[in-house]
Amino acid sequence: MEDFIQLINIKKSYQLWEGVEPVHALRGINLTIKDGDFISIMGPSGCGKSTLMNIVGLLDIPTNWEYRLRGKKVAAMSQDDQSLIRRSTIWFVFQWYNLLKRMPAREQVALPLSYIGVSNKEKKERAIRTLEIVGLGGRESSLPNQLSGGQQQRVCIARALVSNPWLLLADEPTGALDSKTGEEILELFKKLNSEQGKTILLITHDSNIWAAAKTIHRMKDGLFID
Repeated sequence: MEDFIQLINIKKSYQLWEGVEPVHALRGINLTIKDGDFISIMGPSGCGKSTLMNIVGLLDIPTNWEYRLRGKKVAAMSQDDQSLIRRSTIWFVFQWYNLLKRMPAREQVALPLSYIGVSNKEKKERAIRTLEIVGLGGRESSLPNQLSGGQQQRVCIARALVSNPWLLLADEPTGALDSKTGEEILELFKKLNSEQGKTILLITHDSNIWAAAKTIHRMKDGLFID
């Protein structure tokens, strides 16, 4: 498998107030993500795992800047190039669904395609096809309040998949679900990895979730401890 992302000695500090000791969220993380990986990062709240995910997803900038994507230094990329990567290469699935209340599932899923110039006809076709992949065929006209929590999360996963990104970043994707529905969502991620070849980085504190990944990293106090 090819190296997709390399993080080398990544550190992140926050200066909350002037004159106060900075908070060191990440203290030197080395991480390689290859095409087809399914990686889980587990740790307690405050250990730095969400900060790390935001850096991988180019939503945050590390204090030091050694991030390579397909061998290219991200620090040398323009803001426009980084924005394009966020729109087309890396997509997030969060714990909370962030769905628009009055928008049917098909349109929710098609939203990312509006940012990359896809025609209305193709947007509709790709959204319906992607909803079928996540097990929601026939529910493309359903509003969020007509869907269960698990179904709403499947809409979010479909929205992340529809632009065919290289990497899915999932931050506590089962945290708002009951255990049975959470297991179903986990099985969906495993299927997307094994059958669709999707590269997945999953953040969780739940041992029932992280154990399904191919590679597991445990975090504590801004460092990997395994």
